[in-house]
Amino acid sequence: MSRSPSPHPSPQTLAALLIMSTTLAGLQPARAGTAVPVTVHLRAQPLAESLEDLARISGRDILFASSDIGNRSAPAVDGTLSVEDAASRLLRGSGLHAVPQHDGGLLIEGPAGTPPHLGHPTHTDRKDAEDITVIRRAERLAPSTVPLTITEPTSVIQKRFITNNIIPLASVDDIIKFQPSVWSQNPNGPGMGKAEKISLRGFQDGQYNMTFDGIPFGDATDLGHTTSSLFISHFLDQVRVDRGPGTASTSGNATFGGTMGFESREPAKHFGVTPYGTYGSFNTRAGGIELDSGKTRFGSMVLDMQHEETDGYLTGSAERRSNLLFKDVIALGEQTTVTLLTTYDREWQYTTQGATLAEYAKYGHNYGLCFDRALQCYYGYNPSTYQSDFSYVNLKTRLTPWLTFENKLYTDGFVHDYTESTDASQDAPSANGVTFYSAAGKKLATDKHDIPGKYARAGFRDYGDTMRFRAATPVGDVLFGAWADVQDDRRYSYAIDLTQGGIPVPGKTGSAYSYNISDLNTTVQPYLEFDWHPIKGMTVKPGIKYSYFHRDYDAAINKSTKMPLNDRQTFTSWQPSIAINQIILPGWSAYGQIARGFLAPPMSVFQTQNVGNVSPETTLNYQVGTVLQKTRWTLSADAYYIDFSNYIASAQIKVPGIGTQSTSVNSGGAIYKGLEIEGQYALAAGFSLYGNYSLNDAQYKHTHTRIASTPNILASFGLLYDNGTGPYFSLIGKFVGNHWGLDSTTNSDGHTAFANQYRIGSITTADLALGWHFHHLSGFMSDLTPSLKIANLFDSHVISDFAGNQSAASAGYPDGAPLYWRLSGRSIFFNLSATLP
Repeated sequence: MSRSPSPHPSPQTLAALLIMSTTLAGLQPARAGTAVPVTVHLRAQPLAESLEDLARISGRDILFASSDIGNRSAPAVDGTLSVEDAASRLLRGSGLHAVPQHDGGLLIEGPAGTPPHLGHPTHTDRKDAEDITVIRRAERLAPSTVPLTITEPTSVIQKRFITNNIIPLASVDDIIKFQPSVWSQNPNGPGMGKAEKISLRGFQDGQYNMTFDGIPFGDATDLGHTTSSLFISHFLDQVRVDRGPGTASTSGNATFGGTMGFESREPAKHFGVTPYGTYGSFNTRAGGIELDSGKTRFGSMVLDMQHEETDGYLTGSAERRSNLLFKDVIALGEQTTVTLLTTYDREWQYTTQGATLAEYAKYGHNYGLCFDRALQCYYGYNPSTYQSDFSYVNLKTRLTPWLTFENKLYTDGFVHDYTESTDASQDAPSANGVTFYSAAGKKLATDKHDIPGKYARAGFRDYGDTMRFRAATPVGDVLFGAWADVQDDRRYSYAIDLTQGGIPVPGKTGSAYSYNISDLNTTVQPYLEFDWHPIKGMTVKPGIKYSYFHRDYDAAINKSTKMPLNDRQTFTSWQPSIAINQIILPGWSAYGQIARGFLAPPMSVFQTQNVGNVSPETTLNYQVGTVLQKTRWTLSADAYYIDFSNYIASAQIKVPGIGTQSTSVNSGGAIYKGLEIEGQYALAAGFSLYGNYSLNDAQYKHTHTRIASTPNILASFGLLYDNGTGPYFSLIGKFVGNHWGLDSTTNSDGHTAFANQYRIGSITTADLALGWHFHHLSGFMSDLTPSLKIANLFDSHVISDFAGNQSAASAGYPDGAPLYWRLSGRSIFFNLSATLP
């Protein structure tokens, strides 16, 4: 940009954004569909599944509220008949009927147009009925769908896309990578190991919210997430990426940057055993089994277990991972359900830190770690173990005809246990050397050939509860509740001599410990929100949330100062918000939102001698958008402007006697703004086009410095095929614009100055997926799906991201040579799953 952005958008800017959200007003609605006969062979099964099959076969929209369909079953329908007649036969005896819409779709309603609910109809029922499922060929195939009733930019990744295009063992970063304004970086292979980078609109991990079945979670240090220790794709039913701050009822510590919400799979309606497996590039082998109980007196249960082993794309970066999910949904009556869930993940891998350009030139594009025991880069010196679990009990009930209640009591934990050399990217023998000191800090001896390293352990345990009430009133629904969470965190590290079997190495302080920290964090977020429908088709959501975050920090040895520190800080904020959605015409809506965001400072600000009074980060979010849904196409567009105050940024500093280290500095503030467009179009015979395009700009206030790791353009584009009869394929490309590795440096006075360094050029990749769903097979097998996934189809190896600096200075690099990541090369994975019986 040619000038620094102003801290608040001008009235002219807001007017322009509002005009943009309604520029498509001249588009005419599609003509109603005609009664074209279709040939159907539908077995007796749950009604929701039959309606989905009918929509897929016919290419017609079928809209219904999942809560209205409930557990109803549908009879078998066989023959050539109109979609309306087929739907009528499926609904026979259910009390529901299909109402043709002007654009050719069908809306499933109850008697006299009233959505059918158990109990008395209330405002709550009418609100639930707005959460309709839109089933159309384009949306079922595409990487994401956009609901009409949203109040912020939202993309929903449906289970069918995950099943068709993502390998079962993949981590969450591989699922979300095609979404608008999302960029992920995984150098060891698609969905393998931990993602080194995930950003949303330029916000980095820890600056946006993550939830699992609506429960927020994140690491104690900076609310970050280790993707490889989360949930594999086979465990998920859908993913919802909200690119706005949510409303008052959105729980989480960093909601202003958006929310990535992962929803666990639902148990199947019938008993079944589904073994599945993957074999492919990098000597990757994975196998799993899913056991579904069907409906029993103990509820509907699913147990899913998987184990994976791979050498990884990067040299010396092998990985082993085991995962488990158990879920039981128990109906205690017509109005009450209890859900029990637990997941467990254990991963073992060798951890890389990136490589210099000289190392890539010397060892190849896939260089990660080396195989020479005399060097710090030796893979055997850098093993890591990750262990995580997540469990909850969810009670959901209707207390009265006008009041519903939901409560989730949960716990989740994470442990990272690892050993590493001082600099795993270092391949120079001159960087070796271990010096021992006495308990009094007196130098005893130095071995110039020994490998210096450290042992570290970081772990936390969360205990929490989310409580939600929805009360129907004559003028709208009132939502109120709270999220409460206590996180007990413990982490320490001490120096070791890797050559001598990992014995502790006392330093100048007389201790081998570089830090020893206990940390207790308490979060409480009560909220109040009103869902108001003043006129037909309009929803207004005013609300307010109060955020309380308390950090009790107790360091026997603090990380930067090596001195003790005991400090307590409390951060609070009122967060008002208002959002509106207006259905302008059937299939066309517009929305807008203003909200205040809040984020407590990360742990790194406590790793100084005198903390003082630290101010929390705050934002003011503005955004507007529009959504169009027609028979064969959907289109959404939005614009956003975020004023970020008291921005705490990461900076690289030179620490005498230690080397280049990361620290946190207060940058004053930043402005995030951009435009996002997402669209789908269903061609003939099962083909569909998808694309999205995002312009993202993030700069520090009163400077021309771009915030690091913020690509200026992100785009996805693809062709997909699935006609519902068996075969499918997709070819999807991803474009990532240029960005900077760092946005700060140390000037001649030794102070942090904001300036961009290490420019990363644009990147284009493409993924190909193809397979065949064989359904309703005879004999011992009911379903069989072989598939092939090819990632990075054109085998690009370009530099894709900055990975930091080496800790030791070298020729030409007084701050340490820059490290980089490259794209992992082309990979091919064959997958096979079967359902018995």
